[in-house]
Amino acid sequence: GINAEYGGISHLRVAHADPVCWKRRCGLDSACGTIRTIGVCAGSGGSLLRGVDADLYITGEMSHHEVLAAVAEGRSVILSEHTHTERGFLPSVVKALSEQVGENVEFIVSETDEDPLKTI
Repeated sequence: GINAEYGGISHLRVAHADPVCWKRRCGLDSACGTIRTIGVCAGSGGSLLRGVDADLYITGEMSHHEVLAAVAEGRSVILSEHTHTERGFLPSVVKALSEQVGENVEFIVSETDEDPLKTI
């Protein structure tokens, strides 16, 4: 499941697109709520996703006002916390980089680094 695969994610934060704004953005004939395009950004994607024409944004974190703006534009948002969107895929990045540069470079992923924020 999501918890085991991605470093202990215990929850996701979701903001649903405003239906009226969705229809304005997608067209009146569009099925309200049908996700056709997704914008994904590891870490803090608020400023990087701004202007990306997608029905759903998935990122680690966005400011309150960035989420409000996305919803008002007719977009939904899923936030899984900053650290979960970065640390979970580092072994895959190391593998890809190792294949590109060969054995002359050693990549080490910290085993002690952790999210400084805790959900209580």
